[in-house]
Amino acid sequence: MIIGIDVGGTHADGVLLDGVRVVAKHKVIVDQKHLSESIIALLEALVPDDRHVLDRIHLSSTLCTNAIVTDSLDPVGMLLQAGPGLNPQFLAQGGPTWFLDGAIDHRGHIIRDPNLADVDDAIVAMKQLGIESVGVVSKFSYRNNSHEKYIADRLTGHFPHISLGHRISGLPNFPRRVYSTWLNAALTSRFLSFKESIETGLAHLKIECPCHILKADGGTIPFSRASEFPCESVHSGPSASVMGSLALCDQTGDAILLDVGGTTTDIALLVDGTPLLEPYGINIAGRPTLIRALNTVSIGLGGDSVVAWKDNAFQIGPGRQGTSMAQGGTMPTPTDAMVVLGRLQIGSAKKAGQAMNMLCPGEPPEQTATQLLTTFAEHIRKAVEEMIERVFSRPVYTVSAFLHRRKISPAQIVAIGGPAAALESFLSRSFDLPCIVPVDYEVANAIGAARTRLTVQASLYADTADGQLSIPEISCLERIPTAFSMAQAEERLDRAISEMVEEMGMQGEYVIDFLERLEMNVVRGFSTSGKILNLKAQIRPGLATI
Repeated sequence: MIIGIDVGGTHADGVLLDGVRVVAKHKVIVDQKHLSESIIALLEALVPDDRHVLDRIHLSSTLCTNAIVTDSLDPVGMLLQAGPGLNPQFLAQGGPTWFLDGAIDHRGHIIRDPNLADVDDAIVAMKQLGIESVGVVSKFSYRNNSHEKYIADRLTGHFPHISLGHRISGLPNFPRRVYSTWLNAALTSRFLSFKESIETGLAHLKIECPCHILKADGGTIPFSRASEFPCESVHSGPSASVMGSLALCDQTGDAILLDVGGTTTDIALLVDGTPLLEPYGINIAGRPTLIRALNTVSIGLGGDSVVAWKDNAFQIGPGRQGTSMAQGGTMPTPTDAMVVLGRLQIGSAKKAGQAMNMLCPGEPPEQTATQLLTTFAEHIRKAVEEMIERVFSRPVYTVSAFLHRRKISPAQIVAIGGPAAALESFLSRSFDLPCIVPVDYEVANAIGAARTRLTVQASLYADTADGQLSIPEISCLERIPTAFSMAQAEERLDRAISEMVEEMGMQGEYVIDFLERLEMNVVRGFSTSGKILNLKAQIRPGLATI
C-alpha cells in the first residue's frame, strides 16, 4: 500500500492506494504556516490499521514554492570562483557575494589554487551578518570539483548549511549553477525543519516506511536526499498534476492537461502522450537554474479567486481572500457561480446567489454565474494558447531538432482538481474540444504523487589525454587509463546511478536511459592524443509499475 499526499494552496489531498486501486481518500484545509500539521492530519485519516502493509509515503509539497513566492528565503552568502575571462559582478544577485581568486580551466586543469585568507575574511564577514547558509561555486567544478571541496573544508564547522555547485548539477553553465546553488542554500534550513516535523509526526503515528517527496521533473527522491537538495522539490505541485492526469487517463496523442484548484490553475501539454520537459532548467524567482522540470504554467485563476465587475467585464483573480461567499467568505468567487448553477453542492446556495447579485445587481444570478464561468474558461483558453505559442516559438539550434519539430494539435482536454467537473462543459465549449474529467479527479494530484517512481540523474566527463574522470553529482574524481572507451564510460555511469539508487533504498527493476553521448578527439601536434567523453543518464521519470 502507498499513501500519496498533495499539498496545494487551498487544500491538501490524500489517498491510500492498494496497487492502483484507491482504498481511501481525504481532504483537509491547508494552513500554509503549518504545513506539517496538515500533512499529519491527512496521514492520521489514511494510515491503515496494520502499519506493516504500508510500503511508502509520497509527498508533493508547496513548502519550497511558497518560500520563493513570499520571498521568505534564508539569507545566503555566496563564494564564487569565476576565473579569467568573465566579469562576474552580475552574479551577485542572491545577497552578499565574495569573488575568490584561483581558477580551474574548461578541461578541469587547476591553474591556480584559491587564497584561503580571502575565504577566512568571508567567513568573518558572513558571521557578522548572521548568515548560516553558504553556497560555493567554481566555474568549471563539473570538470574538477577539488576547489569547491577545498573551500567547503575551510567553511566546515563555521556554518551548518553548505551547498556545493557541482553536487547540484553536472551540466555546464556557470550562471545557472550559481543561481541553483543559491536557491538550494536558501531553502535548506526551512526544508530541514519541515522534514523534522514530518518525521516526528510519522514516529508519533508509528509509521516506519520510507517517505519520498516529488521533484519538479515528475520523479521522486527520498527525504534524506531532498534535505541535501531541497531545490529539486520546487514545482512539485504542478508535476503532481501531470503525473495524476497520466495515472488516471491513458493518453497517446496531443492533449491539454488542466489542474483547476482553489488558488491557481496549472497547465501542461502532452505531445504524443508524453509531457513536455524543460531538460536544461527552469527559471525560478526570475533567475535561470539547472533544475529540470516538467514544462508547466501556473496562472492565478482558481475556484476561490476574487471576482469583480469592471469596465463591462469580469476581473477574475489573481488573488484570493479566503473562501467563497457560499462557504462564509466576503467576496464573490467562481465557486459561488458553480453553486448557483447547481454544479457544486457546498455551502449556502442563498449566499452564493447574493455573491452574483453583488457583481451584477438586477441580473438573474444564473445568468451572471453562466457569464462568469464562461469568462473563467476563456481566460484558461487564452493562457493555453500563449503557452503553446511560447513553447513552439523558441529558436532551435540543431538540424535534428528542426526536422523533428512540430506544433501541438490537442485532441482533447483532461481536467482535474476540485472544480473540474463543474467546469467541464464550459471548458469544452471554450476550447471546442472534448473535455475528460476522470474518476477521482478531485484527488488526482495525490494519486499522481503516490504512483510516481524514484528517479535520479548523473553526468560523466572523461578526458583520456589527462587520465581523469568526473561524476559531479556524487563528487567523484578518479584516474582512468588512456585507452578508456565510451563503453567503459557507460558502464561506469550505469554503476554510479545504481549505487545512488541503492543508497536511496530503491527496490525493484528500473531502466537507465542514456540521454546524451558526446565523443571528441583531443589533437596535439597534428595527432590524436586522447578523447573527451561526455555522458548524461537517468532513471526516466514516470509512473511506477505496480
